Amino acid sequence: MQKVPEIIKEISGHKVVAKYGNDYLLISTVYQDNGDPTSQLIETLAFECDEDGKVKSWTEVAGGPYMTIADVLTEISRFGIR
Repeated sequence: MQKVPEIIKEISGHKVVAKYGNDYLLISTVYQDNGDPTSQLIETLAFECDEDGKVKSWTEVAGGPYMTIADVLTEISRFGIR
């Protein structure tokens, strides 16, 4: 049976806690604005955390540049966590 990540808590519009099997993941989006409104960079990463969103390790386990929270959830569903 394939595991599917499930959002269990929204911390803000850019941070959620998801449960994936027995693991909890903080999925967080950051935006970098270099002053040019047409070239805003988005990056969403997932980190292992507890059920409250307190990060256990800052080693990223999924995500990357130009990804949204939905993209990271899809990536985890397809490939698991690193």
